[in-house]
Amino acid sequence: MPLPEHATVMMLDCITDDDVGRKLRVAGRMLTYDPATALVLLSFSSHGLLVDVSLVIDPDAVLSSAKWGGTLDSNVDYNWMQERKAWVWVMGWLERSEVGRV
Repeated sequence: MPLPEHATVMMLDCITDDDVGRKLRVAGRMLTYDPATALVLLSFSSHGLLVDVSLVIDPDAVLSSAKWGGTLDSNVDYNWMQERKAWVWVMGWLERSEVGRV
């Protein structure tokens, strides 16, 4: 079985157009999380990165506690969604966002 492609560690403020399509590992401060869209806004210096976390976060579980019998899963710490300016590492393929889509 082949090994998965490694992610290049990169500072958020060093990302350029040439990095689109590459697998990156980037750190930044989480400015906000929107459970309705499962988007996280990361910031470093004067640069920002919009991260789609829908593959790892179930927005329905966050938005509707009724789905889980009226309570959220007690084994999961949901406080991270309210912590602002916490350092977060993200890893994934860099894609260009369509203008006006967000």
